[in-house]
Amino acid sequence: METTTSPLKKYQRQPKLFVDLPSKGVWYDQNLVTKFEDLEVYSMTASDEIAIKTPDALFSGNTVKSIIENCIPAVKDAWCISSVDLDFLLASIRLASYGESISIKKACGSCENEDTYAYPLQNILDHLQNAEPSWVISSQGFTFRLRPLSYKEIVENNQSNMKISRALRKIVSTFKDDDPEQGNQVDALYEELNEKTKEAVCKIIVDVVTPDGNTESNINFIKDFLLNDADPAIFKDIQAQFIKNNEAFALPKTEVECSECGFKSHILPELDYSNFFSNS
Repeated sequence: METTTSPLKKYQRQPKLFVDLPSKGVWYDQNLVTKFEDLEVYSMTASDEIAIKTPDALFSGNTVKSIIENCIPAVKDAWCISSVDLDFLLASIRLASYGESISIKKACGSCENEDTYAYPLQNILDHLQNAEPSWVISSQGFTFRLRPLSYKEIVENNQSNMKISRALRKIVSTFKDDDPEQGNQVDALYEELNEKTKEAVCKIIVDVVTPDGNTESNINFIKDFLLNDADPAIFKDIQAQFIKNNEAFALPKTEVECSECGFKSHILPELDYSNFFSNS
């Protein structure tokens, strides 16, 4: 009689580490992220490693989504992962898969000697765990409650911005001063870029409390108010907080020294996922 259980099952992956989400579970549906403390983190599989070598899959976000869900079982839908937790989880998976550091090559700014440095992944985890963004902002008597973007929204924003940037580069490479049509195309693309910026800022608003104590949570009403009726300083204040929060989660630099001349500089990992998840 043929058995339905393989003896190989007892050798399947085991968790390599356990982590707590920096967000502490705020903004999540518990059906999509089942717990927020002591999340098991597994190493990537051979299938994951093959998948990350496909640039188009990384661009769509589907491969990273699949890797997160495969390596962190508590995450049932990685599209909902917020920007507060995203890089933290990716760094945790990298650590579980390949060890405590990531190799970064850097040419010396003084003598041009190239060294390879080990950037400790724990630096990323500690920094992101202790970041202190602000999700409430007051402006002109209004109080706005904010939220981070989800991974799905980040991917969509990146895709839109990349398409616009590619279109601009294509036009600029053949630009002629006496071609009004090209000028109109450039203006249209910059206008589209501005619209995407407005959308990204408005998306992070959960609700607003007016000076007389009323609350509005309809994003369409809030967006119309901010862009068409309110003092422009209010939108600028929200945008500034959006930028400040992003900066709070920017990866920390590490000081290094050239092995040849002793010149000191800094290294910073680039979260190009095809490189970040390679075994180097």
